[in-house]
Amino acid sequence: MMSNIEQSCSTETFSSSSSSLVLNLREMFMKLTNDVICRVAMGRKYSDREEGHGRTFMELSAKLSELFTKVNIGDYIPWLAWFTCVNGLDAKLDDLAKRMDAFVDMVIQEHMDKSNNGNDGDDNEDKKDLVYVLLLVQKENALGYPIDRVIAKATILVCN
Repeated sequence: MMSNIEQSCSTETFSSSSSSLVLNLREMFMKLTNDVICRVAMGRKYSDREEGHGRTFMELSAKLSELFTKVNIGDYIPWLAWFTCVNGLDAKLDDLAKRMDAFVDMVIQEHMDKSNNGNDGDDNEDKKDLVYVLLLVQKENALGYPIDRVIAKATILVCN
């Protein structure tokens, strides 16, 4: 983040005291927070909009934020809960849930493939993320009850 700020300042030309530099710190802090959470939970950053998975994750995050701002009248007046079917909110939420589920499933599959290839990073503690730990607990049955894929996906979604 600091290098992005420095780069923005160095590319901006100042001609006089009337010229000023404007940085969108809100966007920078959101990207930083997103990157930290994604690195801890899923092992890599997903803030790159040009990359396939990064673009998908950013679109899903934006759609999730947008849907959180919508008012669900059924939460306040239960007998009007049917209205979310009419205004399309239910369909949008179902679509987003399916897309998020597919994305997290893809992340878990990537980790499983990496683990099956013998590249699970036992020698490097920095590479161990939440998905890696959940898969390790699942493999060793360390908790005494099985952790299936659904529980792993739910845990990852709650963390994000």
